[in-house]
Amino acid sequence: MRVERLDLTRYGRFTDKSLSFAPPVPGGADLHIVYGPNEAGKSTLFSAWLDLLFGIPLRSRYDFLHPGPTMQIGGRLTHATGTLELRRLKRQNASLLDGHDAPVPDSVLQSALGGLSRDSYSAMFSLDDDMLEKGGDSILASRGDLGEMLFSASAGLAELAPRLEGLRADLDGFHRSGKRSGWLYDAKKQLANLDAQRRRMEVSASALQKLTREAAAAEQAWREARLREDAAQSELERLGNVDE
Repeated sequence: MRVERLDLTRYGRFTDKSLSFAPPVPGGADLHIVYGPNEAGKSTLFSAWLDLLFGIPLRSRYDFLHPGPTMQIGGRLTHATGTLELRRLKRQNASLLDGHDAPVPDSVLQSALGGLSRDSYSAMFSLDDDMLEKGGDSILASRGDLGEMLFSASAGLAELAPRLEGLRADLDGFHRSGKRSGWLYDAKKQLANLDAQRRRMEVSASALQKLTREAAAAEQAWREARLREDAAQSELERLGNVDE
């Protein structure tokens, strides 16, 4: 998409101002540089462009001169399928109008933008010192559209943040610090129960040796008793035979 004209009709401190971007000469670069001193309105200009594409927020910092309902921006845009002459008003519904004041669905712009959200568009096309600093923080945290885009551009990786979020979800399922949930907590609890059962059934080495000695002595005593019983039984049978 290319902007050919941006109208700051009633926006910020601007009233009925317009900025045109001439098409490039054949073979030339399609590049325009907007410059000016501090407070000249460069940030206001870019904010107006974003508001034209995505809508004026309910709370805008640029309604100090023109009250909210009177705010208006516009422009002429070209894209692969044609040209759009648009105006944007500060409304909750039907805020986008064409050159004949007929409502235009926001899906028309979304289609031309390839479905980019405002945050994604800003991250890709409005990098300033503040955005780069936030992007660095996002990269370190591996979160957010800006962090993912910058990291992907530098490392050649795609869909980094969703994959990391999936890994974080798996990690939370395995173990959540300070929480009585998760696979690791359940496994540790089961292990503790098994250890308690083992302790209840556990016999010390010295006790086992004592029991083994007592069992051996008892078995020896039983064998000796059986021998005496067998001898007594034989003697009893012998005496019985003599009486007969």
